[in-house]
Amino acid sequence: MTNLKRDRIDGDNDNDNEGLNNKKQKLVDCRLPSHFIELHSESFIEACNHVLEVDPTLLPILTAGNFSQYLKSDQSIGTCKDHNNNNNNNNTVDLQECFSKLANAIIGQQISNRAARSIRERLYNYFDGQFPAFKTLYDSLQDPIIRKEIKSCGLSDRKLIYLESLSQYFNERIKEIETLFTLDTNDYENDQRIIDHLVKNIKGIGPWTASMFLITGLKRQNVFTADDLGIARGFSNYIATRKELLNDLIERRTSIKRSKIKHKKYKWKIYDNDIIESCAQKFEPHRTLFMFLLWRLSSDNIEDMVKIQEEFMQN
Repeated sequence: MTNLKRDRIDGDNDNDNEGLNNKKQKLVDCRLPSHFIELHSESFIEACNHVLEVDPTLLPILTAGNFSQYLKSDQSIGTCKDHNNNNNNNNTVDLQECFSKLANAIIGQQISNRAARSIRERLYNYFDGQFPAFKTLYDSLQDPIIRKEIKSCGLSDRKLIYLESLSQYFNERIKEIETLFTLDTNDYENDQRIIDHLVKNIKGIGPWTASMFLITGLKRQNVFTADDLGIARGFSNYIATRKELLNDLIERRTSIKRSKIKHKKYKWKIYDNDIIESCAQKFEPHRTLFMFLLWRLSSDNIEDMVKIQEEFMQN
């Protein structure tokens, strides 16, 4: 990748770049720091380079903090393994980790990060310092006394039902999960198939939670959801300094997809989902990274957002 790039985001994609070539554009230094490159996986650095090819001005936001889920120490994803037995393949998707990610997502629904962290800690302590295997949790929830003790960790009856549904799903459908989670990662339709399947079969899992699991559990790199308050606010801040891009997105829209976010007298503008999604398409096949950057842009304090983002990924 060259060290200097022209700011391409204010125009269209490569097919329509003649107009851009006639404009005066500021050259932007978009070199990734060597220490950032050394820490992160090769595939993630490729994603970073792609995003910077589209919009070099995102470099400061991109390098404001590391991305723990893409550090070189992370295991690669291949087939699935099951922590409920001892026959594990090293190059695998970790079924227990996937279960834990979904369970933690359920625990954290509609409560603060601090409250969710407290519940997780109590649950870990109850199960001897580790998150229970899905068979262990399912069996435990069948015992009324143990179920009551688990509830005392801070879980509502509804969330106990959701966790029971989740653990039963993993306990009874391991082969199906193995097939589902190892579908071709480069096929967006497979991502949607996973989302639809999880929403249909697990109580308490909605489209947003399933989409986030694609990122946290399966590390998919082309996930994007506009129905998120942080993404909506981040996009508003992002597009505020890119008027040409906004005009281009508006001119090219073929249908209107309204945002589901209710306006509560925010000091920032809520844009329609089709506008946000159209912008995200410019960053394919690495929309996940663009979504991370919008989260970071959702606050004036980038450092705090990096910390929150890391906490979200680790749960």
